[in-house]
Amino acid sequence: MNLRTLYLPHGLTDIDFREDSEHYLIGEIQQLLIQKNLYQGPIHNKYDTETIRGITLFQEKENLPATGMVDPLTYCRLHQASTTTITPLSPVTKRADFALPRANILITTSSRQLTLFNGNAPVHQFPVGIGKATTPTPLGNYSIALKVMNPGGVLGTRWLGLNYDSYGIHGTNRPWLIGTMVSNGCIRMHNHNVEQIYPLVKVGTPVYIRN
Repeated sequence: MNLRTLYLPHGLTDIDFREDSEHYLIGEIQQLLIQKNLYQGPIHNKYDTETIRGITLFQEKENLPATGMVDPLTYCRLHQASTTTITPLSPVTKRADFALPRANILITTSSRQLTLFNGNAPVHQFPVGIGKATTPTPLGNYSIALKVMNPGGVLGTRWLGLNYDSYGIHGTNRPWLIGTMVSNGCIRMHNHNVEQIYPLVKVGTPVYIRN
């Protein structure tokens, strides 16, 4: 990949010429047009008809809008920019995937336990808080639909959202309530426990909630 770099001794805001304008930069433009065989008139710092014609020819050659007016892009194209060849970096290595290949989660509300399996083999088991009697944790078959790190507040340090309503598995800012019926239906875990299972599951991991 080539990077073109152009250093100008003045700002591009100075480039605003109309027909019959006079400016020392117009003389510079006329000199550049002469070098490109696009202008045969004198260098007199005046934006006359011949200079406009030379600019129009240059814009057509560069596939720019042929207005005959010197806009910043036309002015920069007139100058010779230095070219630097840059070798693109190799693609970023894909982030390591620590998810278990056959991860699935079983939540048992009667014992208030969460068990992480790899296939049929249990890997971890942790105590959880579940929904109150008036807002019970919904039984059924779900899957993880969203993973969020450090959601904060009552959600603690991790959120594993389920593909059902607004329910999810998450940490807590009140760890003394783990093991009780306390939530509005979500499954609460100690922060260090949910942090342990977070990298081992992925979006799509099955979650089974049973009594």
